[in-house]
Amino acid sequence: MREATKRETIKFFSVVEKNAPIGVMMSGVSICDKNHHWIRDNPTVSIIEYVFGGQGTLLINNRKIAVKEDDVYILPAGVPHEYFSNPDDPWRKYFMNLSGNIARSLIVNFSLDHKFVFHAPSLKPLFKGMIKTAFSDLSEAEKQSKLLSLYFEILHKLYILDKESQNSSEAILLKRYLDENSDRIISNAELADHIYRSQDYCLKLFKREFGTTPYEYQINNKLNIACSLLQHTDKSVQEISETVGYQNPHYFTSMFKTRLSITPTKYRKKFN
Repeated sequence: MREATKRETIKFFSVVEKNAPIGVMMSGVSICDKNHHWIRDNPTVSIIEYVFGGQGTLLINNRKIAVKEDDVYILPAGVPHEYFSNPDDPWRKYFMNLSGNIARSLIVNFSLDHKFVFHAPSLKPLFKGMIKTAFSDLSEAEKQSKLLSLYFEILHKLYILDKESQNSSEAILLKRYLDENSDRIISNAELADHIYRSQDYCLKLFKREFGTTPYEYQINNKLNIACSLLQHTDKSVQEISETVGYQNPHYFTSMFKTRLSITPTKYRKKFN
């Protein structure tokens, strides 16, 4: 069931094959009125929408969820739902409807099928880019490609935001500080100073929230970066060593071999 919206600007796509594993069916902008109301008992498409104004309500999985400005809501195919605008402050939304099993599988695999609504003002530029792409002069095939890339990026960012929301704000600050300074070694003292806490407090907090120590997290992060550089660049082992914060390439090589049971040089040859 659907009641009319005040105004919709929609781009429909005709290149989606009937049995394609994923495809964008439509994308656009809804300027809703007080009667905006959808009920889907057996939805065959997956929907993602960004509310850039107004308020409304989503009913899904026996839950009633308020959806307001700067919220993103996701409706996987196969999950019955109902949603409607607040009559006094109707929604204004960007949206995209997708067909295919992969569209739903991505939602499930990113663990976004348990929450449905996410407050994500930082994603507004991606949704605006989605609308710009949908109404651009690109070919239908190019639009599909770019829109599907945006869909994946939006889901990935929502996954990160959701994970971060499960951690304490101080733990997130510690992790981000380590991520942003992967080109050097961060001591426990420096990490503690970053949030004006004791070293003991930081160590216990980090271990509780992320299941590892700051030191082990740094080492694993540096090794991941080094492995990627060895696979995808021509940088020397010494350059890579310096990139991840080790001025002594011999120490870096020794640490790399101890952790991964292979030298950086042999690791590179293995992938080349």
